[in-house]
Amino acid sequence: MFWFFAAALVLLAVLFVLLPLWKIHRAGDSGRTRREHANLLIFKERVAELEAERAAGTLEEENFVALKRELERSLLSDVDAGAVDVQSKGEGSASLLAPGRLIPLLLVLMIAPVTYVLYQQWGYQDELELAELGERTRAGVTNGDEARDLIFAIGDIVQREPENGWAWFFLGQNLVNLGQFPEAAMALERAAGNIAEPQDQAEILSQQAYLEFFLAEQKLTDKVQGIIDRIQLINPNHQIVLDILSMDAEQRGDYQTAITYLRRILQGTPPGVAADDLNARIANAQQLLAGGATLPDGSQATPVEGPSIEVQLALGADLNLPPDTRVFVSALDVNGRGQPLAAEVLTVADLPATITLTDADAVGPFNLSSAQQIYIVATASSSGTANVQAGDHQVRSEGFAHGNTHAIIPLVIEDIVP
Repeated sequence: MFWFFAAALVLLAVLFVLLPLWKIHRAGDSGRTRREHANLLIFKERVAELEAERAAGTLEEENFVALKRELERSLLSDVDAGAVDVQSKGEGSASLLAPGRLIPLLLVLMIAPVTYVLYQQWGYQDELELAELGERTRAGVTNGDEARDLIFAIGDIVQREPENGWAWFFLGQNLVNLGQFPEAAMALERAAGNIAEPQDQAEILSQQAYLEFFLAEQKLTDKVQGIIDRIQLINPNHQIVLDILSMDAEQRGDYQTAITYLRRILQGTPPGVAADDLNARIANAQQLLAGGATLPDGSQATPVEGPSIEVQLALGADLNLPPDTRVFVSALDVNGRGQPLAAEVLTVADLPATITLTDADAVGPFNLSSAQQIYIVATASSSGTANVQAGDHQVRSEGFAHGNTHAIIPLVIEDIVP
C-alpha cells in the first residue's frame, strides 16, 4: 500500500512537469493559426478596397495590378516566415539536445530514482517496519509461532539499532507471550533506558517491576523497590505500582496498608469488572483485618480499632441519574487540606445504602483517628472520577467530633455543584 501511494505521488509529480509543456505547445500552434487567419483577412479586405477604387475609376488598371501583386508578395512573405519559424522550432524540438526539451525530460526521468534514493537516506522505512511489527505483536498475543517469528524480526532491528527503545519493548512483549519472563524483564529494562519520554518510560518500568516482582516470588526485593522508586518519581499513583504494593502488603498480612493501596487504585478505575475485583479484594482484606487473620509468621492480625462512621446515604427523589454513575463517599478533616481520611466507592444503583468508614478505609498517610473533627462528603460524579466538577451532585455534612466512637450520619445527595 505504501509503494502504491508513492507511485501515485511520482506520477502526480510527472504530470506537473508534462502538462505545462503540452499546454505551451498547444498555445503556440493556436497562436500561429490565428496569425495566418488574420493575415488572410487583411489581404482580402485590401484587395476588395483596390477593386472598389478601380470600379470607381480612381485607380488605373496598371496600378491595380501592381498593388495587388505587392499584397500577394506580402502575404506569401508572411506565410513563408511562419513556415520557416515552424520548421526551425520543429527541428529544435526534434533534437534531444534542445534545452527546451532535454531539461524537462531529464527532470521527469530523475523523479523516480531520486525519490527512491532520498527516501532510503532520510525516510522512515525502519520506523514503518517497526510499527508494523508492533501491530503484529499486539495482534498475536496468544499465537506462539507468531511470537517466535516476531522475536527474530525484531531481533534484527535490535542488532542494527541497539539504542532503539521501542524495538526492545516489542521484543520484551513477545518474550512475555512465550513465557520467557527473565529475558523479557531484561528487554524491558533496555527499553526503559533508551526511551526519553517520562510517561512512556514509567509504563515500561511498571511492566518490568511486575515481572521482577513475580520472578522474586511476590517479594518486594531491593531491585523491585528501586524500579518502583523510579516510577513514582514520574507518577506516584501509577496503578501497576500500587497493585504491586497492595499485593506485597497482603503477603505480609498488613491488610490495612493493602486496603489503602487498593482504594487508591479504585479511585482511578472506571466501573466494570476491574472495579468489582478491587471491591472484592477490599472486602476480603477488611474481613481478614476485622477477624484477626493469621499472618504468615503465625501471629494474629490486630482487629481494626478507632472511630466508626456509619453513613446512611440516599439519592434525592427528584434526581434521575444513570445507575452506573459512581458515588464517592469521603471523610475529611475539618482543619485539613482536603485530603480524604477514609473513602468508599459505590454506584447510584447501590443507593440507598449504609457505608461504614473506619481507619481501614484510609486512602493516604492519614486516617480517621488522626483528626479530631471531621465531615462527610458524598459526590455523584458525572465523570466517574474522584475529582469534583461542575454538574456533579453532592452533599456535605456538618463538622463533628467522632471521639473514637461510633457515629451515624444520614445524607441525601441533592445539590448540584456549580
